[in-house]
Amino acid sequence: MLSLAQHTTHDAVRGMVHIGLGLVLSGTVYALSGSHVGSLGRYFFAKPVHLDNSTASRVACDLDFAPWEMNWLDRGFLLVFGVLYKAVKGAFGDSLGLQDAKQVVELPRLNISCPVTVNAQQTQLYERAVALDQPQTAQSKDAEGITEPFLLAAMTNQLMVLLVVHPRLPVSPLGGVNVRNQIHLSPATDNDACSSLRASASVGGKHNLARFVKRGIEFDICVEVRSSSSNQLILRQIITILAPCKTHIASSTATAAGTTPDPAPQYDTIGQINMPSSAPRIWSRVCGDYNPIHVSSLLAKLFGFRGKIAHGNHVVARTLNLLDSKQPGGRATRRDGGKGWWIEMQFRRPMVLPIRLGVQVQRASQTGNTSNLQWQCVSNDGKPHISGSIARL
Repeated sequence: MLSLAQHTTHDAVRGMVHIGLGLVLSGTVYALSGSHVGSLGRYFFAKPVHLDNSTASRVACDLDFAPWEMNWLDRGFLLVFGVLYKAVKGAFGDSLGLQDAKQVVELPRLNISCPVTVNAQQTQLYERAVALDQPQTAQSKDAEGITEPFLLAAMTNQLMVLLVVHPRLPVSPLGGVNVRNQIHLSPATDNDACSSLRASASVGGKHNLARFVKRGIEFDICVEVRSSSSNQLILRQIITILAPCKTHIASSTATAAGTTPDPAPQYDTIGQINMPSSAPRIWSRVCGDYNPIHVSSLLAKLFGFRGKIAHGNHVVARTLNLLDSKQPGGRATRRDGGKGWWIEMQFRRPMVLPIRLGVQVQRASQTGNTSNLQWQCVSNDGKPHISGSIARL
């Protein structure tokens, strides 16, 4: 016969179990209610559509959500059905069918699109991420129609991830790195055109061939942001990815006989930006990029880094903010006179956090072109981690 104390203990344990199960069930229901696994499943397992008068095919999908809205359940889906599936598949052979004399290869054509909405909360979060330890400038909204043009590039960058992890793209996302980007921003656009936007991204096809280089294969992902009402082009971004693989491409760094290499450019330092260890936390909320090498020092070390790595686009955004503050009129990227602009960036070295970077611009006397601004971000040892240029269209 059980005593009163034994009954009380038994009831307490049973109550704790019920509470635990209730919390697990509630958490599961909450995750499912905010997840987009159904849409991701339709995208991943969509039947390819054959193009007219061609043996080629493509996968096209219109998402009903934006990639930066994905939760951890969605990311788990991408990990299992994208990253891990392709890693296992790649272990059994070269899916690209690489040949010794091959310089380019046609990847399967993939297209994806999604709605884009820039609200006040996202703009404020972006401004906080860009300012960090610097004084925040009043640049959030102007008469030109776009709130912080680089914010659109950052928000739509995650379309790249959905393309790279797709099972039909025969390139492993493991070890892949974003080596350079080019962004074209259209001339001044009215606010009505920017009130409702849609982004699309594509990779592969016969007009967008991948290139074999010494360290692997390079391919371009094209991202466009257009007005939903007028189809007016707002922003176009080319993202270049390097996926490591064995190639037979020889190094092209040798200088031809009798030629003199160009003199090293001279730069002037205009300021510094500090990237603390906490920097990826706020930038991940801006763009939805929760890559393990950015959010965890331990996981970054498992991938061969000395610590967690800064987001390259975060550093570029902060660099643009500093350049804007140093330019006459207060904005290096202002679209004056109905002109747009473009920016190129090359990601040269990983930036282990925390890190202090000097922002340098090339001397105007050397370039002879005041409309094309060359810049770079260097560490204390003088090595450039990111370099690029800005110019009017």
